[in-house]
Amino acid sequence: MKNFTSIEQVLGKLDEIIDDCRKKQSPNGYFACTYRSMTIAVLKGVQRKEFEDPARMVRLDLAFAYRYFEAYDQYKKRLKCSNSWHTAFEAAKDPRLLIMQHIVLGINAHINLDLGVAAASIMPYRKINPLKNDFNKINTVIASINQKVQQSLSEICYPVEVLDQLSQGNDNRTLDFAISKARQTSWAAATVLSNSSSFIRPTLVRIVDHAAAQIAANIITSPRTPKHILAKLKACESSNVARNIDVLYATAV
Repeated sequence: MKNFTSIEQVLGKLDEIIDDCRKKQSPNGYFACTYRSMTIAVLKGVQRKEFEDPARMVRLDLAFAYRYFEAYDQYKKRLKCSNSWHTAFEAAKDPRLLIMQHIVLGINAHINLDLGVAAASIMPYRKINPLKNDFNKINTVIASINQKVQQSLSEICYPVEVLDQLSQGNDNRTLDFAISKARQTSWAAATVLSNSSSFIRPTLVRIVDHAAAQIAANIITSPRTPKHILAKLKACESSNVARNIDVLYATAV
């Protein structure tokens, strides 16, 4: 895997993945578009000096992105990747899943697993706390993209627009909540990893990955969500994956 030195290079790699998914009509492109929007939001935050340490935030963004790119390349080459990412990538083969489920599966693997590992990796041993304010600041920065994602989904699935109008935009809280809760979990993981010796870290990462994979299984099949409701929403979604990716990508620029 290539090491990146700028957030702009990360965006270039995301464009390659999105183009690959578009050509293959793969729903894995849905999360890639959402992640691109998040990355642009972080880049703008760095440029506007919204973080305490912009250079450190760039290092975190690069380490964070690397884990996603590595998992994606491993999966494409049929090599072993993390369980949570394998579950998310494999879910692209399930025609019953909603676009939002694909997006949340990616958020789960990338934030619940990757973000904590990346955060611990860029900070000195047992010195993770100075990163906390900037780590939390990302929640605010990324929340700004959720309305744009919601607007894109309303073009792909008509009921989303209806729900958005009825709730006066409050349905965005689903994505906000998923990201916010995942970041809380990832900070806890980062803290544990940062305070652990290097020889035990791989075992701890596997434990976090196992937990994220369990969450992924619930995202795919949740006993709380009636299957007939999901089926009705799926019937309203556009089945043109390439077009759906183009619509989501339009918010990621």
